[in-house]
Amino acid sequence: MASVFSGRAGRLAGIWAADQAQNNYNQQQGTLAEGRDNSLSAIDSGRTSSLAALGQGYGAAVPEYQAAIERFNPWTEAGKSALTTYQNSLGQNGAEGNAAAVAQFQASPGYQYQLDQATDAVARKASALGALGSGNTMQAITDRASNLANQEYGGWQDRLNGLSNTGLQASGQQANIQQGLGNLYAQQGRDQSNVYSDAAGKEAGIHTGYANANAGALGNLGQTIIGAGTGALMAGQTAAQNRLNFGMNLGKTAVSLLAAPMTGGLSLMGLGGGLGGNLGTTPGAGGLY
Repeated sequence: MASVFSGRAGRLAGIWAADQAQNNYNQQQGTLAEGRDNSLSAIDSGRTSSLAALGQGYGAAVPEYQAAIERFNPWTEAGKSALTTYQNSLGQNGAEGNAAAVAQFQASPGYQYQLDQATDAVARKASALGALGSGNTMQAITDRASNLANQEYGGWQDRLNGLSNTGLQASGQQANIQQGLGNLYAQQGRDQSNVYSDAAGKEAGIHTGYANANAGALGNLGQTIIGAGTGALMAGQTAAQNRLNFGMNLGKTAVSLLAAPMTGGLSLMGLGGGLGGNLGTTPGAGGLY
C-alpha cells in the first residue's frame, strides 16, 4: 500500500491518465483518418460517375445534331449552285460566266420544248401559205425564238433566285442547329465544371472538418495531460506537506514532553528520577538486587 508521505499513487495515477489520453487520441486519429479517406473516395467515385453520365448523354446528343445538319445539305448545295448561275445570268462573273448562264438556259428542257413548239407553229403556217423557205418565214422564226427567249429568261432567273433563297433558308436552319450544337458543348462544359466545383467544395469541407476534429482532439489530449500532470504534481506536494506536518507535530510533541515543569509534571527526567528512587529505597518492593 502506498504511503501518504510518498505521493507515488498520485504520480502513477497521473501517468496512467496521460497514457490513456494518448491511446484515446491515437484511436481517434485512426477513426478520423478512415472517415476522411472513405468520404474522399466516395466523392471521387461520385465525380467519376457524374462525368461519365454527362459524357454519355452529350455524346448521344451530338450525332443527332450533326445528322440534322446533314439533312439540309441537298437544299444548301442546290441553293449554292443556283446562286452561282443566277449571278452569271446577271453578268456579275464576267462575259464567260454570262455565256455559261445563257448556255444553261438554252439547254433547259422547258425552254427547248417551248422553242420547238413556237418555231414549228410558224413553219406550219408558212408551209400552209406556200412560203416555208422564204426570207420572211425565216425572220419570223428568228423573231419568235428571240421573243420567247426574252420572255422565258426572266422567269428562269426568278426560278434560280427562288432556289437560291431556298438554299439560304436551309443554310439558316443549319446555322441554327450548329448554334444549338455549340450551346450543347458549352452546357457540357458548364455541367462538368459544376461537377468538379461541387466535388472540390465537398472535399474542402471534409478536410476542414478533419482539421477541426483533429485540432479538438489534440486540444483535449493536451488538457488531459496537463490535468494529469497537475494531479501528479499536487499529489507530490500533498505528500511533502504531509511529511512536513508530521515532522512538525512530532517535534512539538517532543518539546512538550521535555519542557513540562519538574514538579507535578510528567517530564522524562522527573519520571526517571521518581522511578529510580522508589526502586532503591523501598524494602520488599521488588527492587533490583
